[in-house]
Amino acid sequence: MKISEIYGLPFISLQLTFRGQLLYLEKVLLDTGSASTLLNADIVQEIGMVPEENDEVDIIRGVGGIEYVYTKLLDSITVDGTTLREFQIEIGNMDYGLRSMGFWGLILLNRLAL
Repeated sequence: MKISEIYGLPFISLQLTFRGQLLYLEKVLLDTGSASTLLNADIVQEIGMVPEENDEVDIIRGVGGIEYVYTKLLDSITVDGTTLREFQIEIGNMDYGLRSMGFWGLILLNRLAL
């Protein structure tokens, strides 16, 4: 897996598909301390990933504080040539003072068996 170091932190690139729309994210923080995978709401709205009435809303807690997020089910997510289908992610504002397209959490690492 190709890992880039930015701000002294590990970042990866990934491709996701949501309702047939493709989006390439080139700056996703590899965060083994995060249980879930969180994507930046401002970025993913480009492919129609916006809050909808039936979305599950949750609260996440971490170093950046507390944030309300909503969940979406991706058609697929591809990292380094490995694709997972029907993968659930969380969407949030991600206002942490770090310019990132998302956080790639431990659950995705485990599913990819890396």
